[in-house]
Amino acid sequence: MSDPEPRPVTSEPTVAPARVGFPVERWILAPRTTWRAWRIAAAFGPGIDARTAWAMARVQWHPDEYPYMNHHLDGERTS
Repeated sequence: MSDPEPRPVTSEPTVAPARVGFPVERWILAPRTTWRAWRIAAAFGPGIDARTAWAMARVQWHPDEYPYMNHHLDGERTS
């Protein structure tokens, strides 16, 4: 068997996806929730921000905090 033709070399740089960053305070005060949020953001991809990922991670383990999550994420709304 012969080898297939080699692929042409492209000069386009490969760009790593942007990672979501969390403040140091979150890592110190709530390391488990922040770790879970980091994993959620990594699995979801570049379309999620740190605030949303952290809220999703928090509600996974504390579903009773769901109303607070809605208020936290809709911070621009006034009630």
